[in-house]
Parts: sequence; structure tokens; C-alpha cells
Amino acid sequence: MSQEWQIKNPSISLYPFHLRDDRDKGYKQVAENARCLWDNLADNVGKEFNINELNSLRDKLICYKNGAYYPEGEGENLTPVKLLRPDGKTLNFQPITQPDNQKLDGFIYALRLQDTYTADLTFYYKNITINVADLTRLNPQGCLLPNAIQPSLGQTLLLYAAPAVYNTYRKLADESVKAFVQDKQPASVDFRAEGKLFGSPIFEYDSREDDARQRCHILVWLQDNPQTLKSATPAFYSYLMNLLCSRAKIVFVYGEVRKKYRQAQQIVGELEKKLPELRAIESEQNRQVKLQKLKELLAEVHTKMWDFAQQVRYLQEDRNTIDTNAENYAEALTRIRGLCISGDNLDFWQRFLDLAEDKYRRQIEIDLNYLIASQNLFQQSISTVRGMVEIEQVDLDREQEDREKKRDRQLENIIFFVGTAIGGGQIFSAAYPLIKDTRIQWQPDFSLPLHPFAATIIWSLLFGLGFGLLTLGIVVCVRKIFPR
Repeated sequence: MSQEWQIKNPSISLYPFHLRDDRDKGYKQVAENARCLWDNLADNVGKEFNINELNSLRDKLICYKNGAYYPEGEGENLTPVKLLRPDGKTLNFQPITQPDNQKLDGFIYALRLQDTYTADLTFYYKNITINVADLTRLNPQGCLLPNAIQPSLGQTLLLYAAPAVYNTYRKLADESVKAFVQDKQPASVDFRAEGKLFGSPIFEYDSREDDARQRCHILVWLQDNPQTLKSATPAFYSYLMNLLCSRAKIVFVYGEVRKKYRQAQQIVGELEKKLPELRAIESEQNRQVKLQKLKELLAEVHTKMWDFAQQVRYLQEDRNTIDTNAENYAEALTRIRGLCISGDNLDFWQRFLDLAEDKYRRQIEIDLNYLIASQNLFQQSISTVRGMVEIEQVDLDREQEDREKKRDRQLENIIFFVGTAIGGGQIFSAAYPLIKDTRIQWQPDFSLPLHPFAATIIWSLLFGLGFGLLTLGIVVCVRKIFPR
């Protein structure tokens, strides 16, 4: 039974990774929840372990000022920034006395790696043998699990111990993880791989949550070589922290890639549903209605294409992020291998690097190729709709211009009629008194002179026609001389 198995001098180290910067807001812009890591370590872990130094962690960090988050205190340095006052060294805790008078020691080391906050929070027993079941004391109320720490990129827990009473290393590791996690992790934490580091076996466990921030990644390192602790130098832990940070970023970013790809596919489906609408609009006979529908379709498709292009850009950025962190991971792994002793086996860490460089990158390339092909199709559709809008607008403008010309001609005819009527009335009114002076002979007699009334009207018409022709001739000459 697991209660009978025992381990000596166990320690648990928490390596959380939390984004300090928000790239969507701009270069080196601080994320809204950047402070959450330090708040959770102080308020959750500090409370559960009742550690004064951890409760007052914010007062010891350069990124806090008068109790308030103050990222400007970190300066502009892009190299690793040590965050603890006064000189960035490790903050050691006063020994914690547990109910059986056992002493639990601990320390924290806080750091900013480029755009990421991280820490090494370690609790350990010295010269003590405990039952495996008592590992719950190193994780009261699950305060070291992702649900309590809430790191935006994920975390790794490293459990180190010397076996005392056990069956096999693998079984001891399984039971240790089970006792440590208890029932505080929603998904089961299962065995993934094993290897050997500095002459001692090391086992990897991981849960399968879709959200990388909730994944429980645990390494169990069981001492089988007296040289193990001597080989684990500060340089090794520095390389290990960089390796685990790069791993967390790769896992997190790839999870985000899958989400963004699904979002992009959803937009593709919505755009594909719009294509039949284009064919229906083409058959519309009313040009005014047709143009309005085309404009509405163009605006809607253009908005969706903007969202789609944004997802494609994010995927391309994520691909670059995975490439960069794969390079950083490979460099850290190379440095750790440089410290290894004969017989060590770090193939399980190499397999993760191969996974990132091969499967993850290849999958992103496949996704991008599919999305870019769809993007080209929809861009052609937008160009088609835009061309139809322009053609319909030109035709509609031409029809409207023709209607306006027709209305102008009708108006000219009306004006001409009214002017003619008024002119004729004026001529008649001017000649009418002549009727009273000389009576009109209704019997034609060509021997008599022309009646003054008829003569007045005829001469008026002839004069008006002559004056009009003269005016027209002057206008034509002026237009020839001054064409503009």
C-alpha cells in the first residue's frame, strides 16, 4: 500500500510561467492580468503555508510600489531581470513547524524572462523520512496546482526525493503523484515518459486539458546516485527554468493555434454561405434594389474577411513564436546535456522538441495553406462584387442622367410653349386696337391693301424670326471663338 512506502528528504519546486506583456496591445505593453501570478503566490500559497515572507511578497518585488503593481520599476532591460529586492537574490523562508514538529523549509526566486514572469518556489524537508501519503503536506488544499496559481502559460512541478521504502521507481513515482495531487486536479495526471538525469531516474506526468493554463505537468526525480545533487548546480536550474519556460510557451501557443484555426474555419463557413446570395442578387431586375443588395453584401463580406485575415496573421505570428521557443528549448537542452554524466537519457525531452519542430510546425503550415487558399477565393469574390457594384453604379448613373436630360427637354418644351404663348398674346394684344380702327374684311379682296392687324402680326413674326436667327448666329460665332 502507498501508506507503507516512504521517501527521504522530499522537495517540491513550482515553476509557473505567466505572460507579463500583451502583444495584442503593442510592443512591451503590460498585460492586464500581469500581476496575478504574484498576487496568487502571496495570497493563496502564502496563506495555506502560513509563511510571512510569502504573504508580504509584493513588498519585496521591484515591480510593486507602495503595495500597488508598478512594472516600470523593472526598467527597460530585456535580459533576465531579477525581481526580488534588494539585490535579486533568493528569499528564504523561516522554517515552518508542522503538527508533528517536523520542520519544512522553503525559498522563492523571482525572475522576468523577456516577456514572461516566472519563479522557483521550493519547499523541502531536511534529514526527514516521510510516508508517500504525507506528500499532501507539500500541497495543502492543492494550493500549488494550476487552479490556484492560474499561470497564463502553464506551470511545471518538480518533485525530488530519495526512495526509502518502495517497490519500483515507476510505481513509487505514480503513487507520489497521486498523493501530491490528491483530488484537487479536475483531469487525471497520467504518466507520459521517463529518462535518467545525473544518474537518477526522472518521470514525466501530464494532464490532458485543452487549456494549457490548466494542465498539470509534473516531473518526479528519484535519487539513485549520490552524485545527483552535486551535479544539479545553479547553472543547471537556470537552464532547466529556460527549458520549461520554452516548453510552456510552445504548449500554450499551439493550443491557441488550434482555437484560432477553428475560429477561422467558422468564418470560412459563414463566407461560403454568402456565395449563393451573390447568384441570387445577379438575377435581380431592379437596378436600384440590386445595387443596394450588392453594397450590403460587400460590407458584410468585407467585415468577415477582415476578421479572417486577422486570424491568419495570428497563426503566422504563432508559428514564429513556436519556432523561436523551439530554438530556445534546443539551446537549453544542449546546455543541460553538457552537464550530464555517463548513462543519462534525456530522450523524452528531445521527443518534445521533435514534436514542436515537426508535428506542430507542419500542422500550422497545413492550416495556413488551407486558410490562405480560402482567403484568395474570397478575395476574388470581393473583387467580383466590388466590380459589379461599380458597373451597376455606372449604369444607374447613366440611366439617371438620361432621365434628367429627358426631364430637361420636357421642361424646355414647356418653357418654349409658355414663352411662345406669352409672346403671341403680347403681339395680339398690341395689334388688337388696330381691329377697332379698321374693320376686317372677311371677304378676301386682294385689290385692297393688307389689313393693319394682319400686317402687324406678320411683321412681328418676321422680325422675331430674323432677330432669333441673328442671335443664334452670334452665339455660334462666340462658341467657335471661345470654345470653353
